[in-house]
Amino acid sequence: MPIDITSANSKLRIVVPAYYPGGFDVDDYAADNMFETGALQNKEDMMSADGKYHAGFIFNPTEFTITLMATSNASSLIDDWFAAERTAISAFACNATLTVPALGAKWNFVNGVLYTWTPIPPGRRVLQPRPAVFHFESVTRSAI
Repeated sequence: MPIDITSANSKLRIVVPAYYPGGFDVDDYAADNMFETGALQNKEDMMSADGKYHAGFIFNPTEFTITLMATSNASSLIDDWFAAERTAISAFACNATLTVPALGAKWNFVNGVLYTWTPIPPGRRVLQPRPAVFHFESVTRSAI
């Protein structure tokens, strides 16, 4: 079992076919909260009147959050993307690939959208990181 669990050398690339067809690499993550996915609920269940339990598979979007420093070049690119969607009054689809060398794995996020974006970094003693939340149709793990 490997001892290395470094996340600092991970790589995230986002492609927005309608706006950044060549894609861009995400840089300058917040050190304490780089990226995470939300728990994915894929079952719906219920009890019948006579106490029998039933469950079935359902589809839900995968929530993926990245947290970027105020100085991140990716933040500027997301600012422009967010503004372009507002101008077009349209949601631009995106895909992403997260590579984590410590685990020898990559995750492909397919058919998503920029779901929420914090337009301005919070101003405190120093400018704070801001999160970008994406929703994707699916995410699949594979070996690097």
